[in-house]
Amino acid sequence: MHAGLPPGATPNTGSRARDHLANERTYLAWLRTGISMAALGVAIAKFAPHRGLHAVVSGGILLLAGLLITAYGTVRYRSVGQQLDADVYTPARFGLITATSLITLLALIAVLVLL
Repeated sequence: MHAGLPPGATPNTGSRARDHLANERTYLAWLRTGISMAALGVAIAKFAPHRGLHAVVSGGILLLAGLLITAYGTVRYRSVGQQLDADVYTPARFGLITATSLITLLALIAVLVLL
């Protein structure tokens, strides 16, 4: 274990440019997913008028989930970028599990509201 590293962190011994580009690709994947979820929410709210208020609520929940995905991806991107600049890396465990669990729960609630 290297002195001065946070618990769970490992030294980054790879190419800094490659690591930053991989971080950017991951961030773009979070953005695509968030935008897709938000677009699905808008589509449901707009194109399921026969469902009335249920469609609007379901669409709003999915829109919120999309915004949360985008926000989490942005926070994670910045955090990993700072870690890479400091030549360390700490894998996301709790934050990632919490974010994906919350987003999945919101999506399930949106489906149940729409039914």
